[in-house]
Amino acid sequence: MQITMIGIDHSKASIAYRELFSFTKTGAMDAMKRIKKEFELSGCVLLSTCNRTELWVSSGKKSHISPYDMLCEVKEIDRTQYGEFFVERKGEAAVDHLLKLACGLNSKIFGEDQIISQVREALALSRKCGCEDMVLEKVFQTAIAAAKKVKSTVKLTVVDQSTAYKGVQLLKEQLGSLKDIRCLIIGNGQMGKLVANTLTSQGADVTMTLRKRIHGQEEHGSIIPEHCKMLPYEERYSALEQSQVVISATLSPHFTLKRDEVEGLLFEEKKRIWLDLAVPRDIDPCINGLCGVSIYDIDTMGQTDCNSANDLQVKKAVDILEEYAQGIARWFAFRKQVPQIKHITELAAEDTRCRLGDPIESLVLDQKEEQSLTKAIEAATERSVGKLLYGLRDTLSPDLWQICMNALEEAAEKDTLKTGSKKDRYEGKRK
Repeated sequence: MQITMIGIDHSKASIAYRELFSFTKTGAMDAMKRIKKEFELSGCVLLSTCNRTELWVSSGKKSHISPYDMLCEVKEIDRTQYGEFFVERKGEAAVDHLLKLACGLNSKIFGEDQIISQVREALALSRKCGCEDMVLEKVFQTAIAAAKKVKSTVKLTVVDQSTAYKGVQLLKEQLGSLKDIRCLIIGNGQMGKLVANTLTSQGADVTMTLRKRIHGQEEHGSIIPEHCKMLPYEERYSALEQSQVVISATLSPHFTLKRDEVEGLLFEEKKRIWLDLAVPRDIDPCINGLCGVSIYDIDTMGQTDCNSANDLQVKKAVDILEEYAQGIARWFAFRKQVPQIKHITELAAEDTRCRLGDPIESLVLDQKEEQSLTKAIEAATERSVGKLLYGLRDTLSPDLWQICMNALEEAAEKDTLKTGSKKDRYEGKRK
């Protein structure tokens, strides 16, 4: 398998290092286009989430260059500083990792559901900017299909399955009941809405910020979760003093809350919990401890691990993933034989053309009609023979199928009416 990935995630790197290599959607697309072009790759996919960044590449003219070096060059980061936080995987090891990742086995919150959407979105972005190829398309599509199968047949976890829910659990541990607690949510993305819905279900008084370019000037035209109030993003600081809980979850590359803007505010003497659910971080870490504010990010919120209650379910999931892994392995093995199948079908087509040479010449056809008929006969022969060869693959074991292909190729080369010139050219290609 000519496929390699490099990744940094929560298991080896803190958020301070992960955010250095994070990407927005637009940034990911720009990076993929640049990486594919500059390093002459067949394809690449960039997966960037709160807990990980992974660059997947398939073979190219500069395949000797590590994806880590590619990533550092795009980010303009010194490659000698952060290598220890990355893991590189190739071939089957890379595929095995993606299969487990897509169904949540490698997630910070074990068994989470969001990662499958993130894997699907990464592939969609790669397609959108023309950076996917057949190999990466197959591997990612298989991982997505495997994750769906696992999710529909296996109960992977009996614990929290979303960062949003886990954040609310932390708030309940720190503050007790959340009923009527004033909460400010900065960010109207997927995570912000998940948090808002979870908080309102607990009876919290929730306000959510929206940018003008999203909601326009009309409040009633805004899309906000039910039971939430709307606040223009530009007025977020004015709501901090009355908010005991602040949660920021945006895709902004800059701080949404800065220390110098917070220092002059007058806070009530209450325990204040601020959750930063973004990568890169939204809230200036220097605010922690200021005016009684305690900041938790996605690392300090804690990690949910697989426990003994999941052991049997994990085994079921791994068995399912192994079936899909074998399917990918067969696909890669088959791809190697495509040139041989093409060779056999073309030999058969040429042999058919030679055998029908006299009957075709006996027809009353002009040169253009004769050429068109000949091409149609050759194409039909190739499709017919190809159908038989591909059909054998579905009924024979890989080893026996390969023996049959070798025998058929040898027979096609010997039992033919054509001259040897084309045969020699094909043999030269295979060598």
